[in-house]
Amino acid sequence: MKRKIRDELHKKERREFFRLLDETGERLPRGGERVLDCFLEKDGHVSPEYLEQCIRDTGEHLPVGVVNEVLDLLCRYGMAQKILLNGKGVLYEHLHVGMDHDHLLCTNCGKIVEFEDPDLDKRTLKVSEKYGFQPILHKVTILGLCPECVRGMPRQAPSMPLSLAARGERLEVVGFDGGKASRMRLMDMGLRVGDLIEIINSDGPIIVNCGGTRLALGKGLADKVRVRPSQRQN
Repeated sequence: MKRKIRDELHKKERREFFRLLDETGERLPRGGERVLDCFLEKDGHVSPEYLEQCIRDTGEHLPVGVVNEVLDLLCRYGMAQKILLNGKGVLYEHLHVGMDHDHLLCTNCGKIVEFEDPDLDKRTLKVSEKYGFQPILHKVTILGLCPECVRGMPRQAPSMPLSLAARGERLEVVGFDGGKASRMRLMDMGLRVGDLIEIINSDGPIIVNCGGTRLALGKGLADKVRVRPSQRQN
């Protein structure tokens, strides 16, 4: 989006945001206006910690809790949306009315690319009609490797952190990241390279079926398990 158009759009959204707050009787917390302006200045996907650091770099100091409160308000009033894409926590992006996009996510470096594909939208509607489904919203995230990571990695099937897996997926464990302590902990739990696992639950602790035994992994530990789609049968 060209800078001039973007700046005008953000000015409009700032006015709308304060109008909505006035209409509902809500107020920004102390320092919240600075958080709002910082968010509107940024493009792409940002974390609360990143915004807090940007504000700190200007000589101001605001608790990250204030940043989170403002971001929550922006989401509730349709100015921003949360996304969980890189397995590293919650990110936020602008939610422009009338503008929609999907995402490409590099599972190696966490790079996020936004894209629009009208043909994909049409196919989504066609599939919905085929099954008599009334679509309300669709969001597509394609996991893979960005060109830079492909060039820098040995030729092998792409993998991703277990923390990005969805319920019902059947995957093969291909490696462990992190230090010796985390690898030993995973192996003590009964997880080995080459194991075939099924994701039972990915909301909260990640629960996997490994050889008929349920294992529970917190997000930090699941980040260290590299997996890829399995072509074998359990």
